[in-house]
Amino acid sequence: MTGRRGSTAVVAKRQTDTPIETDEIRGLCEAAGVEVVGERTQARPRDPTYDLGDGAVADVAELVERRDADLVVVDDHLDPGRAYNLEAAVGAEVVDRARLVLDIFGERAETRRARLEVELAELRYELPRAQARVERGESQGRQGFRSGGERPAAQLKADYRQRIKDLEAELDGLDDADDGLRAARRESGFDLVALAGYTNAGKSTLLRRLADDLAVDENEGHGDRTETAASRDRLFETLNTTTRRATVGERRVLLTDTVGFVSDLPDWLVSSFRTTLAAAREADAVLLVVDATDSEDEIREKVETSLDELADAEGTLVPVLNKQDAAGDDLDAKRRLLADRTEDSPVVTSATENDGLDDLRDRLTEALPDRERVSLSVPNTDDGNGFLSWCHDHGTVHDPSYGERIAFDFEARPEVAAKAEGRADQLGGD
Repeated sequence: MTGRRGSTAVVAKRQTDTPIETDEIRGLCEAAGVEVVGERTQARPRDPTYDLGDGAVADVAELVERRDADLVVVDDHLDPGRAYNLEAAVGAEVVDRARLVLDIFGERAETRRARLEVELAELRYELPRAQARVERGESQGRQGFRSGGERPAAQLKADYRQRIKDLEAELDGLDDADDGLRAARRESGFDLVALAGYTNAGKSTLLRRLADDLAVDENEGHGDRTETAASRDRLFETLNTTTRRATVGERRVLLTDTVGFVSDLPDWLVSSFRTTLAAAREADAVLLVVDATDSEDEIREKVETSLDELADAEGTLVPVLNKQDAAGDDLDAKRRLLADRTEDSPVVTSATENDGLDDLRDRLTEALPDRERVSLSVPNTDDGNGFLSWCHDHGTVHDPSYGERIAFDFEARPEVAAKAEGRADQLGGD
């Protein structure tokens, strides 16, 4: 965090069309601990000097002085030149949308992966700005680097690029570990389900309602275990993924609550968090949770953002329209809108009221990969009974019969069923 918590800010937003909404940028300010004390919006094309037009810049400067604001938060992505010019014109520090999001991410990052991803994103953000400062003859000032005045811009740029390369390599190593963990979980008979969607859609509350318990296996030693999944009404509460066990039909499932999406983020920022988002992209099924209290326009925009981020998801997408208890009279219209955008009928739920969760479990059962059913027979010995217990732990055992041998049908993920057949053969299976 950069010390902005407790600051006051004037929010500024420019776009070419109307109406101009500032609810989300105000929510981001709140999440960052910044109090909004003024606002100026403007409908016009982007100004080449300030982003905002001259009149809006003058108004913002007047608001900064009159409200004694510490910051100007611009709901746009500013290049280094515009940010520098605007800061000089308004007499306060200028923070754009990406920088504000990074502040929030930095404060919420608890795991090693999240901290590395935040640092990577910050370096990608700061690189062009540091180079611009050096070219203006200013001190670069980033912790861990000498001041820009002590070396040429080319060397500073090389330092940033090397650190970015090192972070990418370290995150690649975590990717490999996560791939191994996902494979191990599937080999243990678990289906992997991710909850994805926009911030504040109710994903964490749904996770708590669906979960059997509050922790995955303590022996896994993985960084996605926390005591409980938070469900407060706070943006980016789930920057760090949280995984819980659940039972869906006869299937053993691991549910992972992933970081909430945010609209209008640059590609470099989203790509910095690729390992966090991998939990959704590589799951067997994805619950795309949408807030039914949003307007139809908000739902349309947020679903498009979510679908863009999930375009390469491997699993089946299940749309979920949550918070039906507070949706109002236009719930059916929102249901039709979500069905049109996702090309699938949504499951309508209220996580807080426990409504629609059985329907959600039924739909999730349909969405999970097909399982294979095999007939097995092993000697009725200690080893045979131990193998039967293993089968109970890794899939579903049907119709066991006991005599000199134990015979039963076993249903599980194909790779688990194949492993079971191999183990049965080793025990003297028929």
